[in-house]
Amino acid sequence: MGSLFSALNTAAGALSAFQQAIDVTQNNVANANSPGYAKQVPLMESVDIQSANGVVGGVTEQTQDTRNAFADQAVQQQQSLLGEFQQLQTSLAPLQSILDVSSNSAIPSSLNQLFQSFSQWSTQPSNATYQNAVIAAAQQTGAAFQQVASELNSARASSTQDLQSTVAQINQDAAQIQSYNASVATGESNPGLSAQMESTLENLSSLANIQTMPGLGGTVTVLLGGQTPLVIGTQVDALQVGSDVANAVNGPPDATILDSNGNDVTAQITSGQLAGLLSVRNSLIPSLIGGGQQTGGLNVLAQSLADTVNNLLEQGSTTAVPPFQSGTALFSYNASPSAGIAASLEVTPGFQPNQLAATEPGPPTVSNGIALQLAGLDTDPAGQINGLSFSQYFGNLASTVGNAVARANTSAAAQAQALSQAKNLQQQFSGVSLDEEAVRLVQLQGSYQAASKVVTVVDELTQALINMVQ
Repeated sequence: MGSLFSALNTAAGALSAFQQAIDVTQNNVANANSPGYAKQVPLMESVDIQSANGVVGGVTEQTQDTRNAFADQAVQQQQSLLGEFQQLQTSLAPLQSILDVSSNSAIPSSLNQLFQSFSQWSTQPSNATYQNAVIAAAQQTGAAFQQVASELNSARASSTQDLQSTVAQINQDAAQIQSYNASVATGESNPGLSAQMESTLENLSSLANIQTMPGLGGTVTVLLGGQTPLVIGTQVDALQVGSDVANAVNGPPDATILDSNGNDVTAQITSGQLAGLLSVRNSLIPSLIGGGQQTGGLNVLAQSLADTVNNLLEQGSTTAVPPFQSGTALFSYNASPSAGIAASLEVTPGFQPNQLAATEPGPPTVSNGIALQLAGLDTDPAGQINGLSFSQYFGNLASTVGNAVARANTSAAAQAQALSQAKNLQQQFSGVSLDEEAVRLVQLQGSYQAASKVVTVVDELTQALINMVQ
């Protein structure tokens, strides 16, 4: 009887082991498409018979996790780079629309109209209609610069809001990881929890470049840029958005990222959506409209145009014969970085048509000499900025944005392929194959049936033995 009961215990243990293995397989099938899930592999281990110790032998099931830290890290790194380029695509799109070089866009159109009005005025300097046309074109030019400056500043404000939202999302993901660590610390650990953790890490890596490290008791430590702690055990060190006010000499201050202690960690952010936003917010937009320590190309263009036109008019005379009367500056602007040159460009308040100085006093005196010089400014070396005409200089600003868009598009496409390759590698290690699970399920069901048959046979033998004794 003892041997029969030992056999029954062994068979019962096998049934339990096979049932656990079947449960693992069914769980794999159910979570085949769950983000971050790594398949579990049921391993059957034999137990030696140790009669002296009361061990009857049999088989046990040990579940093996196929998660591969190197494959997961590769996915996170590629996800971070893709996040940066995709963010650049999103943030650069409105800038490309603002700096349109077509003849219908605000600044190119107004510059063209301004120089045409100068040309027309040069044919009849005393014609009041032509004089008024010059003033109207100048007003249109000032309005165009103000419009583009306003749109660029709006883009800056929008990127600042996006920075705030992205940092808030980073902190939220860090809090989820903290919750995972707290569960692990209490002894809770299961494939579903691990899948949620991996999915959160992948999302976090798309926001910023992070490094993960194993912590105590199975917890996860997350570092920003491999240096600044975001999560250590059950502690979260939240990030915040700051401003580099000390170096804001040419406009609004650059945005900074601060750790929980207020330390500037901006330099540690090299990829992810956060890096893309910082690049546009602190580099590209200030290069266009000023900010931080950059004057801004649009401000340079507005000031150069205004100063060149004003200098010529002030050198000229409103009368064609002596006594000559000096002209008046056509444009005015606020040179204060807080106001912005382009944002404040306008026709000098109270400017009158008879203040336009068309005559070049000479000698020799040329009645329309100044007007002719103004008409040819966009092609004359005197009106150049770093070897570029006013129109060309604006086109160069637009091409800066266009080139950045092209690089972002190319890089995003290439990075999407790199991420796909990394995910394929991860899939090879941890992905669920339904075919593989189907084969394993059939094998386990066969083994379960065999163990059940042993139980049935032992039961029959036991019953026969009891009948014999009776």
